[in-house]
Amino acid sequence: MHRALTVCVVAIAAAVPFAGSALADFNDKNPITATVTGATPTGYPRVMIEGLNAIVREAFPGSSVSLKPNSPGGGVLAIAEKEADFTATASGTEVELANEGKAPFTAPLKGKFSYAMMLYDNQFMHFIMTKAWSDENGIKSWSEIAAKKPRIRLAINRTDNPQTTIGGPYQVMQAHGFTINDIEKWGGSFVLGNSATGLDAIKDGKADMFMNARNLGDATVKDIANNRPLMWIDGDPAKIDQAAKVFHFRVDMVPKGTYPFMDKDYPTVRQWISLLAGAHVSEETVYKYVKAVVDAQEAVTKIGGSLSAFTAQLAARNESGLPFHPGAMRYFKEKGLVK
Repeated sequence: MHRALTVCVVAIAAAVPFAGSALADFNDKNPITATVTGATPTGYPRVMIEGLNAIVREAFPGSSVSLKPNSPGGGVLAIAEKEADFTATASGTEVELANEGKAPFTAPLKGKFSYAMMLYDNQFMHFIMTKAWSDENGIKSWSEIAAKKPRIRLAINRTDNPQTTIGGPYQVMQAHGFTINDIEKWGGSFVLGNSATGLDAIKDGKADMFMNARNLGDATVKDIANNRPLMWIDGDPAKIDQAAKVFHFRVDMVPKGTYPFMDKDYPTVRQWISLLAGAHVSEETVYKYVKAVVDAQEAVTKIGGSLSAFTAQLAARNESGLPFHPGAMRYFKEKGLVK
């Protein structure tokens, strides 16, 4: 009987932490501590994360919520290895490659991170070439690139940003019958870096073609076009849709007039971007971060850029194939946004 009683006490004690977590009330103003990663030291992702972190600190005074610069791919690795708590620039590309341990990841990370919320679904890949290069090579479309195999000086991101390389341009190339490796075989070269680096190369005459993500109607693209005429690379919407679906994105049309050099609608890959949390992050921390952001919808949209379209309903969308982190699930259930 004594042994049975001991077993019972141990079982109850073991269950207490789980019961406490399930019953704990997080609707307080107690601060949290979190590190958010996924953004390079410059550019829109950094502006976005700094803006979101400020909203969380305001909602929970005294919170220590900071940015740890990284890349989209590096951010997922960092939360899986407990070097950061959240990454705010993850797309379907990073999720799938990390889960499966495919390059640029060296080992499967499945189970080491989960989904917190969608931040935006309007990241548009920009596929731009200079008009001078287009005229010189007689090229206006992806299919003509595949057929003519021209020498291209291509400004594109590094593979530690898989969404704007592996998950975007690489897939579009493959859908049209060639690969990124063919660029060098045709005598071409690369300018590797984020979109700002790529646009600088276009502006300075060091690149003929730019493939990266920018907000639609980007002022820098417009400014460059005033001095160095540009063109959008045309494509078959069906083939670009095929490319987009590889990592659970979709094809969309960039409307005529978005840039002065666009005389019609052009197809491209439209991607979603999400906040992920490491498996080690507490339910309270994730709950409060998500709550602070979603409850401050108006403030989030004022950050600008892709977040201008942020809504609570969008935040609760999950197209990643990952389970919600318990803290995020708890918040969205309370709000009636998920079942």
